[in-house]
Amino acid sequence: MRMTGHDAAPPTREELRQLRALRGRAPHVIAHGRGEGVLAVALRDALAVRREGRWSQVGWQSIQHGSWAEDEGRLAWELVDGTRDAVVLPGAGLLPGAFMERVQASILVQERVEVPGGGSVVLSGRRNPDGTGGVTWMAEPSARVAMDDPAVQEFIVGQGERLAAEYGL
Repeated sequence: MRMTGHDAAPPTREELRQLRALRGRAPHVIAHGRGEGVLAVALRDALAVRREGRWSQVGWQSIQHGSWAEDEGRLAWELVDGTRDAVVLPGAGLLPGAFMERVQASILVQERVEVPGGGSVVLSGRRNPDGTGGVTWMAEPSARVAMDDPAVQEFIVGQGERLAAEYGL
């Protein structure tokens, strides 16, 4: 992945103070990016975004997919619940690479399994890369998988339990 050469001004003391107030502890900023009215920072345990003076944050393990469109300076992501968001960051610096690394670091185990009746599911066990919290299991089906079928659901749960036992999770 190519990185943009545009460096953004680092978070100000006031921005960091506000982020600390939200989190209840000092933020450890790994990378940051700025755009029109937006500041995004990669932290050890979360992506934090400041828009119109207000911070929000999401844990890395909650981000299902992400993408960086360098030509647009657009960082986009989708959460495991289907919620989508994006920011335009002409001054992205190292943020796109840190974003992808942190999302990948949240994956403890991932395996594709063939589902009875056809198709496959990618099972993932994820935890925040800072080591806090429990493991969250996710199943991402191929287009042919009937996720509403009780037999498929039972199979997926069983495969998740197998992986959890196999990896000591």
